[in-house]
Amino acid sequence: MTEAAERAPVRIAHLGVGAFHRAHQAWYTEVANRAGGERWGISAFTGRRPDAALALAAQDCRYDLVVRGAEGDTVEQIAAIVEAHDGGDATAWRDALRTVAVVTVTITEPAYHRDDEQRSADAVSLASGDLPESAMGRIVDGLRARHEAGGGPLAIVSCDNLDGNGELLRHEVLALAALVDPDLTAWIDDQVSFVSSMVDRITPAAVDALPIEATDDPCAVVTEPASAWVLAGEFPAGRPNWELAGAQLVDDVTPFEKRKLWLLNAGHTLLANLGILRGHTTVAEAMADPVCRHALEKLWDDAAAVLPFEQGEIDRQRDIVTQRFENARIRHALAQIAGDSDVKLRVRVIPVIEERLRGGKDAGAGELAAVAAWTTAVSAGLVAGPDLPDEDTAVAGLALLAPSLAADESVRALLRVAADALKGAPV
Repeated sequence: MTEAAERAPVRIAHLGVGAFHRAHQAWYTEVANRAGGERWGISAFTGRRPDAALALAAQDCRYDLVVRGAEGDTVEQIAAIVEAHDGGDATAWRDALRTVAVVTVTITEPAYHRDDEQRSADAVSLASGDLPESAMGRIVDGLRARHEAGGGPLAIVSCDNLDGNGELLRHEVLALAALVDPDLTAWIDDQVSFVSSMVDRITPAAVDALPIEATDDPCAVVTEPASAWVLAGEFPAGRPNWELAGAQLVDDVTPFEKRKLWLLNAGHTLLANLGILRGHTTVAEAMADPVCRHALEKLWDDAAAVLPFEQGEIDRQRDIVTQRFENARIRHALAQIAGDSDVKLRVRVIPVIEERLRGGKDAGAGELAAVAAWTTAVSAGLVAGPDLPDEDTAVAGLALLAPSLAADESVRALLRVAADALKGAPV
């Protein structure tokens, strides 16, 4: 049997191929395939640039996954991706969407926050038969191709760090489809399942990772040993046995999303902006700084008070995340994490503040410190962000993130205190 014949048949299309997808969803699929039974191959499409697809295709889409523990590296070869395409290849994308059973997406948080102008631009592209540039536009384009071909139901799985990501994806897809074709909208509503999922595996960008000595694969991806995937939703055309790799299928993913977003992801955003302010470059460096460490503990205390888990479970998760953050062999660059902090804060920090206020508590010193660290870093020119007024930058940032909170004078006052404290912190 030839090597090509041994590859799994394509049953999954993925949009947004990058290091995280190759360390997470592709790895789960690889482990499930190794266990036997029906095998699932992935046709992967880039989101913006074709570089990753070209590099993978040049080596038959096989690559090494370097699992970097605190004491050393182990290497696994991943073959679950069997095709890699430029995301702008309309023919390949439409062909894949006509036949696959599952679509997974890693398109990052900003792709879910769209306005009428962006939707209108996508609608113009769709009306002319062109493949839109946006992720949402491409999803609708692919679903239209499936609908026109008489394709059956399928599941679309969101793998981005957003609370209720499947429902958010469904809302955006239907909003765009409604501008294009009422029949397509009705078909999507009836035939397409939007699955929410909580994803977790720290995967630094290749340029930031420590040198790899365990393999000479130019497409190798570095990741940590820890991994989690919790999914909620229907798979009407089937799916891989991801449970064999440790995935959990649950009725409601919301508590798990909150726990991860409010502890790990919010912690990352706080450490990124505060750590950069204090002259650090990686998560592990920031964790070794008592000022950053204290701010992180306060952030977690704030979240723990409103998380829907027993205190013992929250403490266990805090210990696990602490160990992961302290792993200096996972060189997770603060600059990478700090990108799009205004979007990330809206889903990682602002909901905690709102939940605390609804419960009669204060806004939370740790949560406000995360917002203040961002506004201070932006005003200092250390982190890219929106233009904010020079005077009262902290309040301007809060107004951008959550206008309703910016109207609360007690929150504004606490935020000013936090921002002033950060401005005076030693570097």
